[in-house]
Amino acid sequence: MNGFFPPRVIEIGEIRLRPFVDADAPDLFHVLLGDPAVTEWLPLATHRSVDESRAFIRLCELGWTSATRFTWALEDSAGRQLLAAIELTPTLPRAELGVIISRRDGHRRRRASLAALLKLIDWLMAQPPLCRLHAYCAPQGGAASTMMRLGFTLEGQLKNWEPRPNRGLLAGDALLFAITRAPGEKLAPLADRLTRKRHDMLRVAA
Repeated sequence: MNGFFPPRVIEIGEIRLRPFVDADAPDLFHVLLGDPAVTEWLPLATHRSVDESRAFIRLCELGWTSATRFTWALEDSAGRQLLAAIELTPTLPRAELGVIISRRDGHRRRRASLAALLKLIDWLMAQPPLCRLHAYCAPQGGAASTMMRLGFTLEGQLKNWEPRPNRGLLAGDALLFAITRAPGEKLAPLADRLTRKRHDMLRVAA
């Protein structure tokens, strides 16, 4: 993968990103992949058992070993509570980002999690081989507003793009979001760009 290999462990304030391990299977099942409220609009079927989540973790481990897909558990570094799963699939000069966020009480640190994701995206977009970071989400789900808050731009809607097994759909539409830069271009930190964007919107509204 042309030397592209992100850090296995990333500490950002109150948040830690690290690879999933076998012992995470119960939490991964109960907090994320086995929760129908979380998986409703995802392109993967809701897990029916902890064993399914354990098998998913083994696939994540293979992704790290082959450097083809990198999946992190995003957790509260103090309480070690699982908050989200982050997946990065690079096909340089682009990479796909996937984010699954818990909806359970006690497993939601939205502000801290978003801040950590902003830092991760800044790091990714500063890597010389990477010029495009994109993500997909269902139009009916609630992820679109999160993508905008992470600095992504909506590029369009893809028809019949991916399966929606939890809605009984063979194929469903997806919104395509992206952050791009020209080769060699250095982007300002996302937090700064988002602040400027909000100020510009306020001036237009005034």
